[in-house]
Amino acid sequence: MNSGFFPYKNSTVSYRQWGKGKEILILFHGFGDKAALFDVMEPSFGNHYKAYAISLPYHGFTEWKEGLFNKEDIESFIRIILEKENASTFTILGYSMGGKITINMVEIFPDQIKKIFLLAPDGIKTHPLYDIHGLPIWFIRFFKYLLKRPKTFFKLNKVIYKCGFLSKFLYDFTKNHFSTPQQRDRFFNVSESIHDFKPDLEKLKILLNQKDIPVEIFLGERDEVILPESGKIFKERLNNCKVTFLPKGHLLVDEDLNMVFNELILNPDIENTEF
Repeated sequence: MNSGFFPYKNSTVSYRQWGKGKEILILFHGFGDKAALFDVMEPSFGNHYKAYAISLPYHGFTEWKEGLFNKEDIESFIRIILEKENASTFTILGYSMGGKITINMVEIFPDQIKKIFLLAPDGIKTHPLYDIHGLPIWFIRFFKYLLKRPKTFFKLNKVIYKCGFLSKFLYDFTKNHFSTPQQRDRFFNVSESIHDFKPDLEKLKILLNQKDIPVEIFLGERDEVILPESGKIFKERLNNCKVTFLPKGHLLVDEDLNMVFNELILNPDIENTEF
């Protein structure tokens, strides 16, 4: 596995590269993660793909100086990798927030994407508490106001959790992602940026069917963030989409995925567990 960087405007984008396959695989992680998250998938995907996992703006070792990021930035990242590899086609994988980014790339690269893997993808059916697009502006402003007073915020957060109005996952999420000024800045910068990525699912499905792009979706049975009905909603009226449920919550990316991918994806004789 190799770590690398490529220049982009005034910024430097970090990535992890692994695998010895001929096909290019580009991976996008979720909020608060980084490119190295996908290192555990090398045993299964490494023999079939040459993989590039990108650390998104405000994540990992990427040094981002462009303010908010948008679809055009992500498009440029992909084109830089394709040019580097002298490749015209690629497979794409997105986890959580990276899933929302991934499905937005279909409209930009409809003739170049060979296959799509979505792991607990945001943008289809997200729990209201985690859905940035569904939060009213007044709530986001109030939330930002509270976070300017972190001691008050965390005291209130603890009280709400102890009263049973906040799940342990969400309680831990706030502790892990809002503790420092840098983490709080990242949240609001990413939240504002990701508004540019709200997908038009009906338009997306038409394009996927027209181009016959296969989609593999993996969801956690106990996921509190991306609701299980996401699979049914996305698969509806798609010609080439399979859905697999895993006995997990939202945190899907770990070493267990290698066995799942080897059996369900890389071995064409085994069918997926679908709706």
